[in-house]
Amino acid sequence: MNNRTGRRLSSRKLAAVVLMIIFFIAAILLLRRFDPAEYSFYPKCTLYQATGLHCPGCGATRAMGALAAGRLEDAIRYNPLLILGGPIIAVFIAIKLKREDQDEASWTVFSVCLVVVVISFAIARNVPSPTRSILAPPSKTVP
Repeated sequence: MNNRTGRRLSSRKLAAVVLMIIFFIAAILLLRRFDPAEYSFYPKCTLYQATGLHCPGCGATRAMGALAAGRLEDAIRYNPLLILGGPIIAVFIAIKLKREDQDEASWTVFSVCLVVVVISFAIARNVPSPTRSILAPPSKTVP
């Protein structure tokens, strides 16, 4: 790879990072301006609408809105897996990507563990019932 190609790749990476930062800031501003707990134009969970069961992602938009507004306790109530587990998973992936030994077996183990955690969370947030589980997100009240 010559020097010009190396610069082009790094400028592409820089552009991608800048675009991600702009998207992230825009998303935070949107969530701060239009709190998902108060506005109904955000996407609805298809599984919840069809079955009344909470998927692992139920409450994630409201959790991110609460987090953007600085309401950590509310964010955790809406989706504890996302708020508490998300940063841990992100750090683990970042460390793993930084390492040079990218063996497929460890990624497979990580992926299987992640799937088990997500499925277990989905089950736990619907037991003893979708409305009585302590892991279920609070009911959304739309004005």
